[in-house]
Amino acid sequence: MAKRSRRRYSGLVPALLRGVWAAARAAVRHPQWVAAVLILAAAAAGLARVAAKTDAFRITAVQWPADVRLAIRQPLIGRNLWTLDLRALAAELHAQAPSLKFVRVVRRLPGTLGIEAVRRVPVAEIRLGQRYGVDAEGVVFPMESAPPGALVRLVGLEQAARPIKPGHANADERLMVALRVLQRLRRHPALAGARLTDLNAADPQHLRFVLDDTTEIRCGSEAELPAQLDRLRAALRVITARQVAARYIDVRFTEPVVGQAT
Repeated sequence: MAKRSRRRYSGLVPALLRGVWAAARAAVRHPQWVAAVLILAAAAAGLARVAAKTDAFRITAVQWPADVRLAIRQPLIGRNLWTLDLRALAAELHAQAPSLKFVRVVRRLPGTLGIEAVRRVPVAEIRLGQRYGVDAEGVVFPMESAPPGALVRLVGLEQAARPIKPGHANADERLMVALRVLQRLRRHPALAGARLTDLNAADPQHLRFVLDDTTEIRCGSEAELPAQLDRLRAALRVITARQVAARYIDVRFTEPVVGQAT
């Protein structure tokens, strides 16, 4: 095995040298192609210098996305489109608005600078002193328009081992568990027709969620959830048929335990 590895790597340098030698021979045999490439490169560099100085590419307008408030520290009108560092400008703007998934700055010739932005989509909300949205990637950002109760509330995560910070992607284990469980709950037929209002992942081994602000569902861990949701589906059928008002349903047992509302 060692001999084979040495033989393979020892042949790498000769192969590179052969490639360089072949390129050099081709350049000698066909100098016109080399000259053409050099001329094109020089022409491109010359055009770039001209474009960076000509008034034809001076910025006359900045197009902003609707309903997005951002500020640019330095005036852009009158500057040359080709001298701007678009990535740096996009990063500066994105830092002002954590609720945006990304900001992109584009040139629209001859003299317009376009600002494009895509908002993050909240899949749940969390309270950290005030209401914040949380997207599927765990980024927490200020809520702007969602009315109270429109999103599932993630509870029990306020005192995380690694504090959850607005404006950042958070790697807190319980938050990640809550987001994965939320996705699974929304897809499972057991919850069809029910409104998921709260999800508690404070203890990932004892998950809790609330349906319609009235019935608490007590589960085990994320790994146990598929079987327990199947039990919940059967239990909800029985409860609905018997018109029982359930305060909680504990599906950690083979036969779910139902606590009736008093």
